[in-house]
Amino acid sequence: MRCVVEKIFVKSQQSTELIRITDQVRRAVAMSGLKNGMVNVFTFHTTTAITINENDPKLEEDIARFMVKAVPEDDSYGHHRFYRRDGRMAVNAYSHIRASLLGANVTIPLQTGEIMLGARQNIYLVELDGPQTRGLAVQIMGE
Repeated sequence: MRCVVEKIFVKSQQSTELIRITDQVRRAVAMSGLKNGMVNVFTFHTTTAITINENDPKLEEDIARFMVKAVPEDDSYGHHRFYRRDGRMAVNAYSHIRASLLGANVTIPLQTGEIMLGARQNIYLVELDGPQTRGLAVQIMGE
């Protein structure tokens, strides 16, 4: 069995949004040359998540809106104010909580060089503290 890791980077445009990354994952799989196995997509950030869902812009908006409603920004969180590396004050405990609810990775079967997604499924990076540039690892394991 071989293992190949490709890094991809995504620039978010909004504070909370779903960004389709299926094409970037497919390119990473093609570059690996592996045909059968598993693909794991992992985010390097604690205020983003990875999920699979239907390719529908309205559903993407619904999910983002639900996350904002389910974990409000204006609650009294313990980890609510801190300084970023650039010296700016950040208020983002809600982003960490939202990310924990969704998860940091997904694993998808790989067969004959193709990721096995359903006809309507897409892989998403879920931005919860943007806009920022985000890094992901696509780990392809197999033969």
